[in-house]
Amino acid sequence: MAQHSQVYCDHAAGSPCRPEVAQVWHEYATRFYANPGAHHPMAYEARRLLDESRARAAGVLGVDPREVVFTAGGTESDGLALRGVMKSVGPGRSELVISAIEHHAVLLEAERLRAEGHPVHLCPVSADGVLDLPALKKLVGPRTALFSVMHANNETGVIQPVQEVAAIARAAGARFHCDAVQAFGKLPCKPRELGADLLSLAGAKFGAPKGTGLLFNAMTSRLAPVVVGGPQEGGLRAGTENLPGIAALARAMELAEAERTQVWPRVQAVRDAMEARLRRALGDSLRVNGADAARLPGISNLSFTGIEGQALGIELGERGFSVGLGSACAPGETDPSHVLAAMGLSWEDAASCIRVSFGTEITQPQAERLADLCVACYRSLRGLG
Repeated sequence: MAQHSQVYCDHAAGSPCRPEVAQVWHEYATRFYANPGAHHPMAYEARRLLDESRARAAGVLGVDPREVVFTAGGTESDGLALRGVMKSVGPGRSELVISAIEHHAVLLEAERLRAEGHPVHLCPVSADGVLDLPALKKLVGPRTALFSVMHANNETGVIQPVQEVAAIARAAGARFHCDAVQAFGKLPCKPRELGADLLSLAGAKFGAPKGTGLLFNAMTSRLAPVVVGGPQEGGLRAGTENLPGIAALARAMELAEAERTQVWPRVQAVRDAMEARLRRALGDSLRVNGADAARLPGISNLSFTGIEGQALGIELGERGFSVGLGSACAPGETDPSHVLAAMGLSWEDAASCIRVSFGTEITQPQAERLADLCVACYRSLRGLG
């Protein structure tokens, strides 16, 4: 089936670049192509535009432009936050605390740090995927250098109590990193209001080109660089700045924040109606993971008893709907979701899931059609006629 005929329901994995943002990218790529670090008039203009884009991105976040480090996406931003902090601290604070449901960008970087001698502690979550705050208070202590937790989960959409997390970290003298990759553009994400010392964003999730992102790093937070080789980004991220991508990222941030409270309530209503339609048809054969917690408006993580989610996803794709099976960055296609396992799901239940993640263009008829196809394909896969 031709790609253009598909209804795209995998926005948590990546969103389309907005046309007005793509126009910004094209203008900068074809007109302002000089290296901002060179020394001639065209380079000075590129440097001015780089500084302007940094100020615009900082304005959306409500921070100082000097606290914005541009990166190649969420994975690099997460890695710079974790490794940058852990390699800049003294021996008295050598421990890292993360939640059990973090993105693999955080989980695997934590494993690397563990192998290098840093103690790493995992904080559990409830059956609805919400961080266990009493457990966190026991894990964060005088030896904790950093606690990292996502604002909202990429598989379930469950929103975490990040302000309470920030208070726990602050009371222990630890720094707090918030992975806001899924949340930005859908929830308020101003680092100072959240209490975050570091915060990661990825442009691919809100209409900017893939390969763009940033890390907010408070001026009081010292980091060790991960990518070295030049003085760019305050010495924290070497390499010629991606000026077209940075300008496009700043524009996408402005657009996403400006429309946030107008567009997403409608998407949530469409998502909730789809889930209700599925429940009426399938009853106990359907589980909406994280349903009793606050969630992002466009994400549904759905378990269908007795079938494999991958089989259902293939059937839906053949009928015009592109859905996800969980994180697009999981280490192996057949691995059960660590997020769902942390919520207490069995391997079989985790394997029965699909992830539906809507964008702002979704319509009520499309969501109803998707629900009806899920029911029909489920019954077919179960041999129920």
